[in-house]
Amino acid sequence: MPDTGVNLRGLRQHNRALLLTHILRAGGLSRVELAERTRLTQQAVSKIVPELLDAGLLDEERQPATGVGKPRTRLRIRADARCALGAQLDRDSFRVVKTDLTGKIIASRGGPLEPGFTPEQAVSALADAAEALLDDADRERVLGLGLGAVGPLDHREGLVRDATNMPGWHDVPLRDLLAKRIGLPVRLDKNTNSAAFAQHWPEGEETATAVVLVGTGIGVGLLIDGRLYRGPRTNAGEFGHTTLAFDGPRCACGRRGCVEVLHNAAPTTEEAAGLLGIGLADLVQVLDLERVVLTGRSVRAAPEIYRDTVTARLRELLPLPHWQRIQVDLDEMGDDVVAYGAAAEVLAGFYGSGEITRGHPRRR
Repeated sequence: MPDTGVNLRGLRQHNRALLLTHILRAGGLSRVELAERTRLTQQAVSKIVPELLDAGLLDEERQPATGVGKPRTRLRIRADARCALGAQLDRDSFRVVKTDLTGKIIASRGGPLEPGFTPEQAVSALADAAEALLDDADRERVLGLGLGAVGPLDHREGLVRDATNMPGWHDVPLRDLLAKRIGLPVRLDKNTNSAAFAQHWPEGEETATAVVLVGTGIGVGLLIDGRLYRGPRTNAGEFGHTTLAFDGPRCACGRRGCVEVLHNAAPTTEEAAGLLGIGLADLVQVLDLERVVLTGRSVRAAPEIYRDTVTARLRELLPLPHWQRIQVDLDEMGDDVVAYGAAAEVLAGFYGSGEITRGHPRRR
C-alpha cells in the first residue's frame, strides 16, 4: 500500500495518462477497447475521452459498419498536437531531431564539433539546430528537449561531472545553460541511457537488456525489470571501463586494460568485436541478461561482424542451457538512436503526467 493518499485530481491525471498510453501503443482503440484494456469503467472512459478530444490530443475515426448496430469510433493520437526535440552530444559531433507526438522523427540537423569544444560552443550548436527545427512551430506545442550526452553526469541535477576525454568539462550545468538559451524545458541524460530508452519506448522492454553503445567511447544502457536503470548516482553502465587486463595500456579513465582502450587499439574489427564480447560475457553473468543490443558508429560500420563475433564469444564463454541463451541484436535506428531516445524521454514524461493544459483546442 502507498504511504500517501491520492487526491481526485491526481487520480484523474493518472487515468488520462493511462488512456493516452494505451491508444499510442495500440495505434488506435475504440472506447470499448479502452475500457477492456485499462479495466476502467465505460463511464470513466466516457468522461475522460471528451477532455482529451477537447484538448486536441485525439482524433476520432468512424470505423466501417460490420454488422447490426452502430459502428465503433476509433480514437487515435493526433500526431501534430505536440512535438518534442531530442539531441545527442558526442565528443566530436552533435545531432538534434524533432518528433511528433507519436514519436515519429519528422526532421533532423547535426554536424561536427571542433576539437576541444567548450560548453558554450556545444550549447550554441545545439540551440541553433533546435531553433532551426522549430522555425515554423507553435512554441506552445513544444514539450521540451531531451539531451543524451557523454558522461559521467548527474541526471537529476543536470550537471556534466567530468566527461571522459573532454578537458574542461567539470560540473557543467549543461541542462540549465541549454534551457536558458532555447527557452524550453530540458532533460539531460547519459547517451547510453537515451540509446536504451529508444529500445524501450513506447511499447516497453520487459527482457533484461543491455544496449551497448560503441562509438567515441563504450558504454551500456540497462533495461532491468521493465525500467531504465541509472543507478543511485545516475552513472550506471560505465561498462567501457571494465578491466580486462590489469597490466594493459593506460585508459583515459586512468586505469589500465579497460574494454574501451583494448577495443580501440585492436588491429582488426573482428578482434575489437571479440574483446567487446569477452567483456559482455561478465556483464551477462552479473546481471542475468537476456538480450544484448549493439549500436553506435563502430557497430554501424561493420554490423554483421559485431553481431556474429559477439554472439560467438558469448556462446564460447557462457555454455548455457537453452533457457539461458542470450539474444544478440543490432539496433535499427542508425545515427538517430541517442537523439530519438532523448526525445522519447520527453514524450514519456508527457504521456505519464496526464496534463492536458497546453496545445491546440479540439478541431471542430
